[in-house]
Amino acid sequence: MGYNCVEFKYCPGCSFELGYKEIEGKLRKYCPQCDYIHWGECSIGVGGVILKEGRGLLVQRANNPGKGRWTIPGGYVEQDEKIEDAIVRELKEETGLITETVGVLAVRDRPQDLPGVKHDIYIVFLLRYVSGELKPDLTEVSQAAFCAPEECQNLNIAPLSLHLIKKAIEQTSNGNPASGLIRQEDIQMVGALSELYSI
Repeated sequence: MGYNCVEFKYCPGCSFELGYKEIEGKLRKYCPQCDYIHWGECSIGVGGVILKEGRGLLVQRANNPGKGRWTIPGGYVEQDEKIEDAIVRELKEETGLITETVGVLAVRDRPQDLPGVKHDIYIVFLLRYVSGELKPDLTEVSQAAFCAPEECQNLNIAPLSLHLIKKAIEQTSNGNPASGLIRQEDIQMVGALSELYSI
């Protein structure tokens, strides 16, 4: 499910009513008063795969979108939050577990294809257990459990979640827990919170 957004009609810079103008080959919202250009809406979500004895952690969603469906834990990234911090926070909120990231397992890109739905980017991390007991937050999830892929056949599971658990098991079975994209510490970049992930 995409994250729905409310379309705004007035300039966030000067409050003048927005119009439309073709800019770089697309019809875009534009402010004729201060030249503000609205480049579009985008949301970033994170998911996390944590394994225990060949089983991946799944949560059953307590709310819509996806109420009743089993997925890997996750949620949306705050504007001032690093993606690694977001998934660690979401895991703790939903399951009570303290984790740390190992690397980026997958990236899903879902451009806007319906009016009012944001372009949605979903980054999935492989995680390592640090501490805590599995205790689902019942306001966000109905239940949580570690499941092997074959145990998921009778669950209402998101196909992407099942795929990612299988991939995580495959990647870690060769004894290399650091597979995927890893955060690089030695590259200087613009922005105090900027981080780079590469192979």
